[in-house]
Formats: sequence, C-alpha cells, structure tokens
Amino acid sequence: MGTLALLNRADRAGARIGAVCRTIHSEEGQTAVRRILGLLSLAKKHGVAAVDDACAAALEAGAVNRYRFVRRYLERNSQLPLSLRQVDPLIRQLTLYRDFIQNKTTEENQA
Repeated sequence: MGTLALLNRADRAGARIGAVCRTIHSEEGQTAVRRILGLLSLAKKHGVAAVDDACAAALEAGAVNRYRFVRRYLERNSQLPLSLRQVDPLIRQLTLYRDFIQNKTTEENQA
C-alpha cells in the first residue's frame, strides 16, 4: 500500500485523524508510515470516534510527537466498551437465578 493510499485511508477514518497523519507525513516524510499505521491501528482498537477526539486534542495542544500523545491520551481516557453482550451461552435466564436463591433461602429458613 502506498503512502498516498494510506493517507487517504486515514482521511476516510476521520477528519482529524487524517489531519494528524498528514501533518506527521509532512514533517517526517516516508519515515512517518509506521506512525500513520499505528494511528490507524489505534482507531481499530479504541474506535474511530475516540481516536478522532484524541487527534483533535493533539492538534489543539500542538503536540510535537503526535502519535505518542494520541496513544497516551487514549490510555488515560479509556472508556468501557459501549456495547456489552446481553446474550451469551454462559449467561442463564434471570428466573433460574431467582428460583435458585429462593430455594436456598427457604431451605435455610426451614432448617
């Protein structure tokens, strides 16, 4: 994948992600490819919205090492995943738990 295609991918990921990647590329040239790939990897790991916000903070702060700033920003401001699984084979119906607790409490009260 060429550098221009990589920068276009960053632009499609988020406007501020693209801006940070283009700034890194303009300052460092070809050596910036690893940092750009790192930012795209962070977007995959933490979500595009979180990385886009972190990139906005990096641009606003005028951070010199933008990749490191974004990575640390995400580490410090990590959030719980927004979508938790409600259905899983390991999770039983709540009525089973309720009945189990009710049976145990009535056994203890009878003893």
